[in-house]
Amino acid sequence: MGADWIPLDISSGLTKELPEDVKYRWGICGTGRCCHDFVQALKGLPNAVLACVSSRSTEKAAEFAALHGIPESFGSFREMADQGDFDIMYVGTLHPFHREHAQAALEAGKHVLVEKPFVTSLDDALALTELAEKKGLFIAEGLWTRYFPAVEQALHMIRSGFLGEVKQVEADCCIDAAAVGDTSVLFNKELGGGAHFFFSIYTLGYATAVFGTEPEKILATGHVSDGIDFSNVVVLLYADGKTGIAISGMQVESTEETRILGSKGGSLSAALLTVRRVLPSAESLRAEAMLSMNMNQLIQRIQVSCDEPLTSCVHCVFLVRQRTFQYDLPQNPPTLEETGGFNYPNSIGFQ
Repeated sequence: MGADWIPLDISSGLTKELPEDVKYRWGICGTGRCCHDFVQALKGLPNAVLACVSSRSTEKAAEFAALHGIPESFGSFREMADQGDFDIMYVGTLHPFHREHAQAALEAGKHVLVEKPFVTSLDDALALTELAEKKGLFIAEGLWTRYFPAVEQALHMIRSGFLGEVKQVEADCCIDAAAVGDTSVLFNKELGGGAHFFFSIYTLGYATAVFGTEPEKILATGHVSDGIDFSNVVVLLYADGKTGIAISGMQVESTEETRILGSKGGSLSAALLTVRRVLPSAESLRAEAMLSMNMNQLIQRIQVSCDEPLTSCVHCVFLVRQRTFQYDLPQNPPTLEETGGFNYPNSIGFQ
C-alpha cells in the first residue's frame, strides 16, 4: 500500500488534475525503442490520444502507426510539425537532433516534451526555452524518474521539514554496458553517447530537485576515451555548505540509489532518506517503487573511562526507526503484449 501523496505540480499550483473528457493529442517524433515504450505507456492514460507519428522513413512511420493504431504518419519530422493535427510533440530521436525537432514543433505552435537529455549544449537549451517563452508554449525535459510517487513523497517530506535542513544529496546511476556491444549508441560520440548524456541526467536531477537553486560551483572529473566518458563524478557546491554528489558510469552495475541527508538532530543524530529505483527482472515487468526512511535517533550518551591516562571515549546508543513506503506500479494497457510489450523493463515507470 502506498502513502498518500499529491503530485507536486498540482500541490504547488503549476497545473491541475484534468477531467477524463479533456484529451491531449500526441504527435510522436521518432520510431525507435524509446518512442515505442513511451507510446505503450500513453495507451494507459485517459487523457492521451495518439494522433500521428513521424520518421525519416515513410515506411517506418507507416509500420509504427499500424502497430500502435495511430491514424496518421509522416516521412518527415518537419512535415508532421507543420501539418499534423496534434497538441504536443514527444521528441524521442537521438540526442543531437533534439533541438532541431523540438524547434520545428515550437515554430509550428505545438507544445513539446523532449526525451532526456533535453539537448547536448547550453546554447541549444537556451534557444528552445527562449522560443517557447516567446510563443507562450510548454516545453520540458522528459525526466521520468522525477515524477515517481516515491520521489514525490520524498520531496514532500523534505519540504515539510522532516529532515531539518538538507545538507547533502548523493546519487549514483551506473550500468555495465559491456553486454550491449561497442556498436551501441552509448559508445558513439557523434550521436551523443557517453555516461554523462545517458545517466548523469538522473543523478544531477535529484540534486537540483532537492536544492531547487543553482549551485555556486561545479566540479567534475571522469574517465574519457575517444570523446566518450565511461564514468564521471560531479560535485555541486551550493550556498550554506550544501553539497550534491552525482556518480554515473557505464563500466559496472550500481544500486542506483539517492541518499538525502538532513541536519535534524544535530551532529550526533543524522537523518537519512533513501530513494531507490527498483529494476524488475526480464521475466516480470511488475515491480514496486519504494521510499525508505531511516531516522537515527540518539537516545543515550555514556562517558566511558579508558585505560590510557588522560583519555576517554564517548559511546552513543542509537534507536533506529525505519519506515518503507511502497507504490504499486500502474496496470499494463490491455494491448501491451500484442503490440510488442516494452523494450526496456523499466519503461513501465513511464506510466
